[in-house]
Amino acid sequence: MRPSTSQDRSRLEARLPRPKPDIDTTEESFAKRKDRRRPHGRVRAGALGSDGSAVPGMAWLLEKGIVHSVDAELRSGKEATIYVGQGPSGQLALKVFRDRSVRSFKRDERYQPTRRTRDRATVKAIAAAGRRGVGADNARWALNEYRMLWRAHRAGLSVPEPLVGPGTRTMAKAGDVVVMRYLGDEAGAAPRLADAGLDAEDAAAAFGRSVAQLRALWRLGVVHGDYSTYNLLWWRGEVVVIDFPQAVDRTAPESDELLRRDVQNLCDTFAIAGVEADPAAVLAAVTAEPDA
Repeated sequence: MRPSTSQDRSRLEARLPRPKPDIDTTEESFAKRKDRRRPHGRVRAGALGSDGSAVPGMAWLLEKGIVHSVDAELRSGKEATIYVGQGPSGQLALKVFRDRSVRSFKRDERYQPTRRTRDRATVKAIAAAGRRGVGADNARWALNEYRMLWRAHRAGLSVPEPLVGPGTRTMAKAGDVVVMRYLGDEAGAAPRLADAGLDAEDAAAAFGRSVAQLRALWRLGVVHGDYSTYNLLWWRGEVVVIDFPQAVDRTAPESDELLRRDVQNLCDTFAIAGVEADPAAVLAAVTAEPDA
């Protein structure tokens, strides 16, 4: 039921989980679990913020009824922690960004042209790296992910449906949290391609669909920036592209370099599944002009 009073909201916020302090910088902690599809852990008391503060936007999401509850952690990665929650239409996936100091985007500045802010006070706070600055910086990454998700979703690409927006002001109110429709069933969440254990036939089909999605993004004017089997889900025989905070416009200065890296990473990670492909040929297919 939607919280109806401030007291109800306070009790609900007190049940929100806190990210674990120990972060595996080499691989997501959930990769060590035998069952990676199922949410785990009970919701612990406390705020979601790594510094003990409330995540900006969570109270607003609860107040507006976009989020009714946060039930369990699905996985904890280097950039964000993913939680499973409930909303008006059922299960949600909530992505909460980590402090920039523990994220693995080593060169954040290469992505900054697409997420600059004109507010001088905010720019100064981000540079100072204080509590307000960390929150503002994370909010910029979340806002960029919302924008790219809406752009791809509206174009009919296979991405998680964003559940906040599409207006910029509305998305900004969500702060550090990206709310998406949950992809999964009673057996658990949709697996990443890296974890799906596909046979040779399905792996080849998944590779073809992954290249097609990369080509569709390029034609839409978007470069993902972190494209591999670790950021692609396998769901009901289809490839779903996830994790867009670092995505840039095709017109960005380093978009060509990022696309080449995406293609190389895609080929390298599919090689683990037994699919061999020439990165140069894949890049040519991705950037080829559409047939007249």
